[in-house]
Amino acid sequence: MGRKSLKTERVSEILDAFERCLEQKGLQGTTLDNIAEEAGLARRMIRHYVGNRDDLIDAAVERIIEKFTLSIFDTIDKFESQDRFHGALDYIFSEEFNALPATKLVAALLAVSLYEEKVCHAVKTLYDSFHLGLDQELKQHIPNAPQEKRLQVAYSIMCLSFGGGWMRNIGFDHSLNIRNKQIAQTLIDQLI
Repeated sequence: MGRKSLKTERVSEILDAFERCLEQKGLQGTTLDNIAEEAGLARRMIRHYVGNRDDLIDAAVERIIEKFTLSIFDTIDKFESQDRFHGALDYIFSEEFNALPATKLVAALLAVSLYEEKVCHAVKTLYDSFHLGLDQELKQHIPNAPQEKRLQVAYSIMCLSFGGGWMRNIGFDHSLNIRNKQIAQTLIDQLI
């Protein structure tokens, strides 16, 4: 098996550095100079391998979304089919889920999404994917539930999960999120 191309390695190093800076400083506080220093590269190398700041943001957001989606659905796919739905529900309300680096990176993008249309669109795409993924899990678990109600329940579960995670990130006790999971379960029970 051959070695990765230098470009692939450099882009990965730059995006890793960008993610670390994003976690530490937020998007507004992250500069190309910060990223270059974190990556151990000259600033011009960022432009050479990735492009300007907007290109870097696009590539990083795409990568963050991919990591987030993979981490969630890879974990959910590990459950046996009969336990899949309840395992998924436990997982999206867990401390493990809220502590994922990708979850924290998505949270860092939220504030920026309020005034940067590109980031807003990317974050919305992520949430759409999560929403539709929850809907598909509900459809498999409760096949006779009306689609409109199922989509509403999936949306509510998403809001409860992410909202509880966000509150944990700002200092609320994670045990409070257990109530959110109970509310989600009640919404699911109403679909049956």
